[in-house]
Amino acid sequence: MARIDYWQYMVDNEGNPLENAEVRVYLAGTLDEADIYLNGTFGSVTRSSTEDLKTNKFGFIQFWIGDEWEVEGGYTVDQQFKVVWQNDVDAIEEEIDNLYIFSPLRPVVTLDSIQGQPNNRDKNRLISNKQGKRWNDHVDSIVPSASPHGLEPVEFFDLDERQNRVISNKLGYQMYEMAETASITPTDVSAAGFYNETISSWTASGGEYYKDVTHNFNNYYPIVVLYKIANLAMIRAKRIEAQGPDVTRVWLNENINVRVGIYG
Repeated sequence: MARIDYWQYMVDNEGNPLENAEVRVYLAGTLDEADIYLNGTFGSVTRSSTEDLKTNKFGFIQFWIGDEWEVEGGYTVDQQFKVVWQNDVDAIEEEIDNLYIFSPLRPVVTLDSIQGQPNNRDKNRLISNKQGKRWNDHVDSIVPSASPHGLEPVEFFDLDERQNRVISNKLGYQMYEMAETASITPTDVSAAGFYNETISSWTASGGEYYKDVTHNFNNYYPIVVLYKIANLAMIRAKRIEAQGPDVTRVWLNENINVRVGIYG
């Protein structure tokens, strides 16, 4: 079972909160009072008139509706409601009718292949019934089609941008190139080393701070890791610049004590 939360801030025509405004909850299009709860986890079903439901000083009102598995007072997800409240400031009664308190997203009916109104409401579904039926028809096929469910596979060496693919050929080609390059480019770690030091003195420059760290790794592209001394938290450098194969310049936005580790 579950209870769905509904809340709203009631205001007058000037946008000011309606304090102590009487609120009533009905089934959509009727004056039949709906079963509600005043708490999301405990308490018995009740009615808005029984509780004399009213807004607080901020114009705030809140109640819960039970779903169809609630022990008492539950509704199916298709049930709509009407919320009515008294606006004594402007001397009018206001309402919201045909209100979906449950999620407006409806489940897909995989046996229905008809699009549009009134047979089904594609616009309030995550995918249309027609698309859901196509998926259901094909998902258990022994021999998959060349383009299941109207989606074609990516061709890694085709650079056009087709809109009927999960990703475009162009993006697929770029991903393929990156993976291919990574797999054939060797990484030499035979002379890898580690250098670390604490930096408590920085050189100021244009509102930023930098420090040249000499590591002697003969590497223009070492891996640089920074930790803030105050809380031992890893931080990110503003930028990192090679000053030569053995010296790396580290920039920060603030002048703080930092432990720097460099992997060469």
